[in-house]
Amino acid sequence: MRILMSPENPDGWKLEELLRSLQNEVYEKSAKIAGDESLLSKTVQNHNLQIIGLLAQAEGIQRQSYALLDDKGPNQGPTGVPRIGGAQPST
Repeated sequence: MRILMSPENPDGWKLEELLRSLQNEVYEKSAKIAGDESLLSKTVQNHNLQIIGLLAQAEGIQRQSYALLDDKGPNQGPTGVPRIGGAQPST
């Protein structure tokens, strides 16, 4: 099963949008246990915050990649000509 947008899955997720959605879901799950003051709950909440931070880092890296690709040329979408790799000449 393909999840990310690609020529084989043009209706898939953009990575940065999927990462943002995951951050929101983890935050919502964590908010549901925010009132629980037990050590177990606090540990899980801490882990969730770490996961959100790592997902945010990955999202930022992906957005940086898109900025670099945008400098290379316009995005033609998942079924267009790739900006790097494949049929593109190196510059």
